[in-house]
Amino acid sequence: MNQSSFLSYFNQRFLRIFILVLMIPTLLLNLGLFPLISDEPTRGIVTLEMLISGDYFHPTINGEAYLNKPPLFNWLQSLFIVVTGSMKEYAFRLPTVLSLISIASIIYFTSRKFLSDYAFIAATGYIICGRILFWDSFMGLIDISYSLITFCSFVWLIYYYQSQRYLILFIGSYLLSAIGFLMKGMPSLAFQLLSVSAILIYNKQYKQLFSIKHLAGIIIFFTIIGTYLYVYSLNRPAKDLIFQFLKESNRLQAGNTGHLNWWLHLIAFPFNYFYEFLPLTILLILLFSKYIRQQTFSNYYFRHLVILFLVNIVVYWISADMRSRYLFMLVPLLTIVLVKAYSVGENVNHRLYLLTRNIFSSGSLLVTFSILIYPIWIETRHFDNVVLICSTFFIISFSIWMLSLRLKKLVLYSLVCSMLLARIAFNFFNFEARLNSYPDKGYRDGEIKAAQISHGYPLYILSDSPINHDASFYITRERREILRRTILVSHPGAFYISNEENLNIFARNSKHYRVHHIFRIKKDETRLYLVTAR
Repeated sequence: MNQSSFLSYFNQRFLRIFILVLMIPTLLLNLGLFPLISDEPTRGIVTLEMLISGDYFHPTINGEAYLNKPPLFNWLQSLFIVVTGSMKEYAFRLPTVLSLISIASIIYFTSRKFLSDYAFIAATGYIICGRILFWDSFMGLIDISYSLITFCSFVWLIYYYQSQRYLILFIGSYLLSAIGFLMKGMPSLAFQLLSVSAILIYNKQYKQLFSIKHLAGIIIFFTIIGTYLYVYSLNRPAKDLIFQFLKESNRLQAGNTGHLNWWLHLIAFPFNYFYEFLPLTILLILLFSKYIRQQTFSNYYFRHLVILFLVNIVVYWISADMRSRYLFMLVPLLTIVLVKAYSVGENVNHRLYLLTRNIFSSGSLLVTFSILIYPIWIETRHFDNVVLICSTFFIISFSIWMLSLRLKKLVLYSLVCSMLLARIAFNFFNFEARLNSYPDKGYRDGEIKAAQISHGYPLYILSDSPINHDASFYITRERREILRRTILVSHPGAFYISNEENLNIFARNSKHYRVHHIFRIKKDETRLYLVTAR
């Protein structure tokens, strides 16, 4: 080993340790600072009502049946709440963090046989995808946890097909599919049927589709799902649940989006995928080389990854209602292949490899300089230690970038480091800026105050007064009681949440009423009143 190779090897080892250390503040710093947003309150309120009611098989929101999703993700959130002993926002988001780390770990341990040192880049490359790193990795949503289960099933299929152990292949993959079904419903069945069929048909193992071993896997799947539906049916009609699962999975129609928008989606989809999952999607450039493609796909492992990616992504490509987070389980499949293509190009110093390496080097430098935005941004320049923190991060990132100019093997490590340092700065300053400038904190404060004022007394949503899942979550969390609706003002000593229109009910049923608190919720900026009858 010459001096240059030794230095490269030593620095790779050092940077791996440094990256692993950076992961801690990247994924955990200020995780619970911002209020629950997007679909987070929906997952959160279902979990809270499970914990309060003790009923873990019949999800509810405001005491009414919630049929859109099975309960497994809420069980996972409940587990973290019990383990941490907290109902703060971070406890609802920890399953996402743990699932993300688990996906990266599986990428590393299952691909290092084929990627060698680059398995670490494939693993961390998944985490630094722009959509994941700067949005979904700190959200208490179902998608990353669900992607962990689905990605495991892909890996399982490839591994046990290669060893020709069909009984374990079918039993394990259908078991994982059943677990995924209990988390998100029908998409898991679609993933399973497409993936099993694709692997077996591609390898001309048609008879295995109709084998007793395959039947054993199917039986396990339906036994697990059937057991869940039976338990559900003991208290509520299972047919309503099944109907809703089927309705939720039907995203192939244009629906409210219109046919023109659907056609535009077909055209824009690949470009959106490229953009959402930058920076490693830049490596798609390498597949324009016939030599790199041939060398990459000469190995069964990478061929199977691409097959699973293509057969499953088509469903989302033609779907009317498609969101980028639905693709998280497919991203690792392509990421591993693209990193392999990069290593092939590096071995021959291919011109497309040189191009992508230069793009990554330039990108790393741009990300490094982006850290300096916070000391001059009007929203953050007054924060404590903003200059010191950003300067330190900049110096570290710039130093690693300079090292990568000398040791070309470190270019991707430099990119990963710069992205993680940018995210840590984001955690420090962007979260705080959003908290100060976005209205979400004001909504949360008003909802919490309503819960505190009414604490110790019955509380109801009056008639059809609108309320969103955000408000239901925070009021329920503070009171530790399920917030339900009522159409009658007949509960002694009770508080009611009402909009302006429903205050007339008080006028008809009571000579006097008292407004204790007025607050707004995110839904249409609706003003709500916390009132009691007198």
